[in-house]
Amino acid sequence: MSYTRGCNRLSKLGWMGRIGALALTLALAGGCKRGELSGAEQSAPLVLEVAPGDLDAEVFVDGNYVGQVKVLQEPETGPLLLAPGIHRIEVRKPGRFPVQVTATVKKDRNGPVVIRAELLEDPS
Repeated sequence: MSYTRGCNRLSKLGWMGRIGALALTLALAGGCKRGELSGAEQSAPLVLEVAPGDLDAEVFVDGNYVGQVKVLQEPETGPLLLAPGIHRIEVRKPGRFPVQVTATVKKDRNGPVVIRAELLEDPS
């Protein structure tokens, strides 16, 4: 995973969030050889579609917290970019059933990864 506007996003996180985001970026960023596309050019933006009342839901990619839906949708922070590979995306909110999706990003992918997360109420 890489961040389109990493400096803006990282400055909004606390020091623990910055360390976690940096570690996640390094772990998920694919290396490239001379003449290949950079990680940002190979990556696919993550687009999350949720109900307006669920914009405060938390998003996890590959088990790592990346932020709330509303923060990931802000123009100044930009979309989260997923590096090529298989990723597990989870959207959670207290009192709701979590949504888990596995997404595969191919190196030659051109479009975004769109996830519609319908967070159903947990009756218990």
